[in-house]
Amino acid sequence: MTLAVSRALSQGYQIDPDAFSLLSELSGKGNVEPILKSVIEKKELLKTERVILKSDLDEFVPRDEVYSRVAVDSHDLVADLVVVTDPTRSIGPIEAEEGFKKLFQDRYLHLLEIARQRPDSKSVTSIESGREMREKGYKIAGLVSSRNSRKGGGVELVLDDPTGSARLYCVDEIADSALALPFDSLVVADVAIGKTGQLYARDLLLPDIPSRKVLGSTRRVYAVMLSDLHIGSKLFLRDDFSRLLAWLNGKLGDLDIVERIRYVIVAGDIVDGIGVYPGQELQLSERNLRRQYAVAREFLEQVPKHMKLVIVPGNHDPVRQALPQPAVSADVAGPLYGLENAVHLGGPANIKLDGVNFLIYHGRSLDDVIATVPDLTYDRPVEAMEVLLKARHLAPTYGKRTALSPEVRDMLVIDPVPDVFHAGHVHTLDVGSYRGTIMVNSGTFQAQTPFQANMGLDPICSIVPILNLATLEVIKRNFTKLSFGDLQQT
Repeated sequence: MTLAVSRALSQGYQIDPDAFSLLSELSGKGNVEPILKSVIEKKELLKTERVILKSDLDEFVPRDEVYSRVAVDSHDLVADLVVVTDPTRSIGPIEAEEGFKKLFQDRYLHLLEIARQRPDSKSVTSIESGREMREKGYKIAGLVSSRNSRKGGGVELVLDDPTGSARLYCVDEIADSALALPFDSLVVADVAIGKTGQLYARDLLLPDIPSRKVLGSTRRVYAVMLSDLHIGSKLFLRDDFSRLLAWLNGKLGDLDIVERIRYVIVAGDIVDGIGVYPGQELQLSERNLRRQYAVAREFLEQVPKHMKLVIVPGNHDPVRQALPQPAVSADVAGPLYGLENAVHLGGPANIKLDGVNFLIYHGRSLDDVIATVPDLTYDRPVEAMEVLLKARHLAPTYGKRTALSPEVRDMLVIDPVPDVFHAGHVHTLDVGSYRGTIMVNSGTFQAQTPFQANMGLDPICSIVPILNLATLEVIKRNFTKLSFGDLQQT
């Protein structure tokens, strides 16, 4: 090794400390001179900077050696996963009428407690108490039961709390804010009383999340954030997903990142399911649900064992559709329960990865938010996710596409505030941030379905977001053939 390094230095090259450490490791197993020679030849050809980095060496390290380096778990990079909340064992639905009454009472009280933490929402009174006030104005809080544009301008808003209802007129200045409120979300209204007794909303506030600076992990590790694999569908992109797995095993380069991946998260729809929609059986490659999970096992067992595999359900997985959802049962998904590195959770789930707070939720209610809040589209799902963060609730709207279970406690309230909010469902990769929270909506490994084609929806396939838990920066890797070539030739 000494001779090879000396030759590189004599040619005017510097060797980065990380690259030198790798050369020292490799020199104990063979001659590193061919590797250094290849790196220098490439740099001379491309006329790049005369500094040899670890990433330069990775390209020319023998594949067998690459695999062994990635597969061995570093003692200082053992996965650090803590489950904060998992609805699986907390779900306890009760009789519908009584259950929904308790559910919305708990939602109101929990969100009101959150809203009162805002400096501008501390002096909130009940709707009934407000009627007895003689002041020119006061603040009330209630769940949005209706909002309608008026022909003469403005918006009429109705709020409900346990004491009654209030009909508010929202003038043009805040009409847009009123129309952007999700149905059944809690809102704090600054109310003025007109001469005729009509109530006017001077301001409207959602509970919202506080602005804050989020601290990342103390070490550089990465989380791969997936969703909507749809294994069992004829449109499952098998080759692209196989490239991802080969990449995770260090067979496609990028080792500076791959060696530090410790978490792989799947935010629902691992399989395509059975009977999810009429005629689905015509689009399935596997029509037996247990067989779909057996095939999923064949793929997911290739995730290196030192990477924690976190799995939550989606609307195509065989669990109840009403939220919250329990983890997929071992009775059906037994093959996946045999994976020693898999962690099965319900949805939504709150976890900590290296101390960073994650909220993982498949995202079924994004359909309702996009359909009922103006100017939202499927092209930018993080804008809908931002609405949910402002409302501090994952599925505020009742009676639309998203079914809710009548529970004693509303487990869809967003509390605590996540550092990372991870969702999927809409098959569109999108990344953003709001008040310090990183929002990631993963794309899909399923090609465009006939339904999506009819709706004009173009999924973003096989492009994977990877989060650096130290810096909270998101990078992306594209696992299509266009980016990585034919897998069998790599």
